[in-house]
Amino acid sequence: MRKTLILLAIASLPFFAKSQVKFGVQGGFTFSRADMHYLKLDLDLSYRLGPMAGAMIGINLGESNFSLMQEFNYVFKGAKISGTDNTTGTPIPINGTHTTQYLELPLNILYYLDAGNGHFFFGGGPYAAMGLNGKNSITYQINNTPEVEDTDVVFGKGPDQFKKWDFGVQGLIGYKLGYGSYVKAYYSHGFSNLANITDISYYNRYFGLSFGYFFGSGK
Repeated sequence: MRKTLILLAIASLPFFAKSQVKFGVQGGFTFSRADMHYLKLDLDLSYRLGPMAGAMIGINLGESNFSLMQEFNYVFKGAKISGTDNTTGTPIPINGTHTTQYLELPLNILYYLDAGNGHFFFGGGPYAAMGLNGKNSITYQINNTPEVEDTDVVFGKGPDQFKKWDFGVQGLIGYKLGYGSYVKAYYSHGFSNLANITDISYYNRYFGLSFGYFFGSGK
């Protein structure tokens, strides 16, 4: 077994010698909408706009048109909220915003196609994300009088908290110029139910648009 691993390592040396590692930065926007279901809340969750920023490591896979891109992003997620709160037994109209902030690490495998002075690329892969903080800003219409309630989103194991770790997949498409700048659009689909209460389900979903720059030419 040990000899096999050594032989595999030696055989892979030419592949990694031909690989190019690039570093880059990016910034953009997210259009997020949480997928949430709770019988005591009749909610309409719509997309909200938020910022994102991060850094990337790109690795060309030898002489092929494939490459890996590991990202380290600070991402705003959440949703706009409207609907009815039935938790007290009396329906109360509500509206507001729900915001969460994550450190997200997507790992995508990309395929490049030559186009003009640059490349089209598309691909996808898994992501892991760690919840950092967030905020709810909700307006309750009580007896036709608006009352605003601001609360912090807390990540943990308590019944009124969200699970800290999120996992899912991401798909993307974009265009990169030969000198290193690019634009990409992507969709992120969370698989983890982040609610700590059994009769509530909560999943992260969002679209994104980002603009980036890789230092040095290449994929």
